[in-house]
Amino acid sequence: MKKFYAVISGFVMILWFVSCESTPIESLLDQDSADGIELRQNTSKTTKGSVLRNCMVIDADRGCESGKPVSNFWWPGSPNLPADGLFGSIDGHKLSFIEYEDGSANIVGSTKKGDCVVEIDVWLHQRKDWDQWTADGGKLKKEGCYEIDPTLLHFYVVDNSRSTITASGSDCLAEGTFGVEQRPDPDDPNSPNFGFLVGPGAALWDTREGSDGVAGWGWVFDLETKERISVLDFNFLLDCGNTTLSGCETAFARGANGNTCFIGNGFNRWGWTIGPISEGSYSYQVFAGAGQCDTSKGTYVGTAHVTYADGTVEVDYELVEGVKINETHIYAGYDMFPTAKNGRPTVAPGQYTIQEELEGDIYVILHNVVCSE
Repeated sequence: MKKFYAVISGFVMILWFVSCESTPIESLLDQDSADGIELRQNTSKTTKGSVLRNCMVIDADRGCESGKPVSNFWWPGSPNLPADGLFGSIDGHKLSFIEYEDGSANIVGSTKKGDCVVEIDVWLHQRKDWDQWTADGGKLKKEGCYEIDPTLLHFYVVDNSRSTITASGSDCLAEGTFGVEQRPDPDDPNSPNFGFLVGPGAALWDTREGSDGVAGWGWVFDLETKERISVLDFNFLLDCGNTTLSGCETAFARGANGNTCFIGNGFNRWGWTIGPISEGSYSYQVFAGAGQCDTSKGTYVGTAHVTYADGTVEVDYELVEGVKINETHIYAGYDMFPTAKNGRPTVAPGQYTIQEELEGDIYVILHNVVCSE
């Protein structure tokens, strides 16, 4: 898994690859890029594949539950309407599942029900196989469409120190940002510890027996009072196959909320501007070849992690296996689109600039040329 890292501060941009091998960076910026941008290549940083796999989330079909819609996330609309809480993927609101060699995993992206959009950033840790899991008192979550073989699975618990969901919309149980912790409580000797199941058949409410999936329960809690507000449940399949990318394609990161396609805003080319965003950390899926901003026509090639703090924007790309970045262009500024030398808005990557002394709400555009390896 190759990683690509960029730091933006004023008019200085530092870019480097982190990979299992030193890889030259070719054509990082077009010839007409903004003056004053300094590029430095650093191939001395290497890693032995910190990312195990980067997967697209596929909604469970709920086929053994009569009348239930396909979904990937359950958060009840009210305590008295538990069946009214099934969220699913639509264009612009999708989840990724990323596993790391250090025994952690991340469910990241967004999902939607009615006009309620939930931004997910749930971290799992303490990965164990079935023998390790049961030795520590762990049990199997037995529900769903068929019997599964627990020896083929691995197990996590929620890392409540860095897991959040952010909800917006009138159909939400509550709006705002909330913490997430494991349910049942793994530290309570009087409750069973089911954890999060990952592996063949783990999407318990999906009828595609043996397909790789994930399932797990959690509590939603108030970040200030620590009071538990409601339950939640994840249940989905995984598409972790190598990319079908052939040759090289242009690619853009797409935001979950507030993303805007170039088309329809006075431009003929596809791509997305993201924002406005305030200081914080965000994750966005990256699509290649998604003409007309239709992700169903494109190829998912990875995830862009954006951190905006103290006037600096950091971007960390995690790509699916079989994909490398050949070029990257990043815009960060107060307007939805950068301004060309003629004073008009533009989306041409070679015209992207980084405004100085960033503060408050900003927009970003993340463009790459990605190629199959």
